[in-house]
Amino acid sequence: MMHSNDSFLTRPLQTLRRVSLAMIGVFLLLATAHQAQAQATCADEDGRRVCRVPQGVGTLNDAIESDTTDTGARVDTNTVYVLESGGTYILSGSVENRFPLTIVAEEGATERPRLVPGVDDGGNSSRAFRARSDLTLRGLYVTNEDELGGLNSRIIRVSADDARIVVENCHLDKDSQSAFRLDEANNRVFILNSIVSNIGTTDDPNNGRGVDDRSNPIDTLIVENSTFYNLTSRVLRDDGGPNNYVRFNHNTLVNIGQFGVSFGETREAIFTNNLVINAGFLGNAPGDTRDVVELDSLSDMTATQIVDIRNNNIHIDEDVLAAQPADSVTAVPFFSGPAQAYIDASGLGGTIIDEPIVFSLAPAGPAEVVSTFYAGAPVPLDDGLPEGALRVDPTIDVSPFDFLYSTTTQSGTGSTTGQPLGALSWFGFGSLPTAAEDEVETPDAFRLLGNYPNPFNPETTVLFELDVASEVTVAVYDLLGRQVLTAPTQPLAPGAASVRLDASPLASGVYLYRVTAAANGRTQVKTGRMVLLK
Repeated sequence: MMHSNDSFLTRPLQTLRRVSLAMIGVFLLLATAHQAQAQATCADEDGRRVCRVPQGVGTLNDAIESDTTDTGARVDTNTVYVLESGGTYILSGSVENRFPLTIVAEEGATERPRLVPGVDDGGNSSRAFRARSDLTLRGLYVTNEDELGGLNSRIIRVSADDARIVVENCHLDKDSQSAFRLDEANNRVFILNSIVSNIGTTDDPNNGRGVDDRSNPIDTLIVENSTFYNLTSRVLRDDGGPNNYVRFNHNTLVNIGQFGVSFGETREAIFTNNLVINAGFLGNAPGDTRDVVELDSLSDMTATQIVDIRNNNIHIDEDVLAAQPADSVTAVPFFSGPAQAYIDASGLGGTIIDEPIVFSLAPAGPAEVVSTFYAGAPVPLDDGLPEGALRVDPTIDVSPFDFLYSTTTQSGTGSTTGQPLGALSWFGFGSLPTAAEDEVETPDAFRLLGNYPNPFNPETTVLFELDVASEVTVAVYDLLGRQVLTAPTQPLAPGAASVRLDASPLASGVYLYRVTAAANGRTQVKTGRMVLLK
């Protein structure tokens, strides 16, 4: 396993290992909890096994690793590990699962539990997660910066074919290489209502990636209502493929160094309703061929490629452009040739705007980073922390920024439904998930993934997964149980699927929707809740 002690702030090792008196108090408190042998308490709740894990040093690792029978089998694969609101969990090593694993914040959580790599007696620490099976995280803050400031690589490293990774309402923060690394093929990754920040270092910007597929084909990647800031390379790095289905919808991307999103060779690529500010801020030096949205045509000439790129704001600040050396660096184009060709063919190029945005509280723009990078003396991007501070300290807010902006801008009503571009969570849509909202199901089952956006006006997309080819119907009901809307039954293939609903005839309010999947004489039904705001 690789370990990295290179800080995002490029501080020397001796500085990283200094611990303030305040932090010593935090460590002593956690050590005391560990010495007391605090253990998880498990009980059956509503037909599933729920293990409540106390904060402390190694308590989460212990709860997961010791949760086996005498034969080494899992006590119950239908187990949810529930963490305390605002609790600090120092990891005693990577959380490595060879079985479906679900970890969530407790019901009613007002602050995300913090998962922080611990440092062993030898001064080493490990990445947070090594997933060798399905992994679901909800309502958590996970950092790859260890308790003393050393920086690990790859917050979630996925080392299994066909794994299903769900990260919902989480904050993944600080890593030297990538937030997600996909070592194997045909994974399904869902990043929903989450934040990914401070990935990569400015002295080695090529390693700052949100999702890195390492040339392995992706079955499904859905990124919705999420925010990415301070990534030194790009949000998605595709190094081969071909990928099956990749969708970026209603996301906020700020201060992304080299590219924006690199779809690569993708059969169905969707990039809609996104707010992209200062992506590709390092520009193109001689020999570089970067684009903000990079898409390749399919190498299989018999296959059909589906591309939907519309209703986005892509903008780079004037001072950032001015900081790029005029004699040797050019601005990064917004779209690659194939991407631009699809936009031109669609006739929807007019829905893509270039508008400066003023956020309520955002990291400083990267103009200084650009000028110092080309001068050979890189400075870090603004992570919102005082020099030397660590977010293991519970007095430090793990979400220092607020990407709310005025809805009187063109972007403020620029989405396909007239809502703001970017992540809608900054406008009050979305909350911390709770243990009660988590639904644990066996792998390869019919799964309902919710609808996005939610709230919506007047269109929303219902997301789900099918284990087998099915005839699918989606019906909408009011709170009196009356059916008020239905989508025609349609045959859908197994895997990720979606149905678009147009609720234009309905009044504002709360509605229930029911997804019915029928196949081979078996009918499966899932129900969700949606909010229409007009």
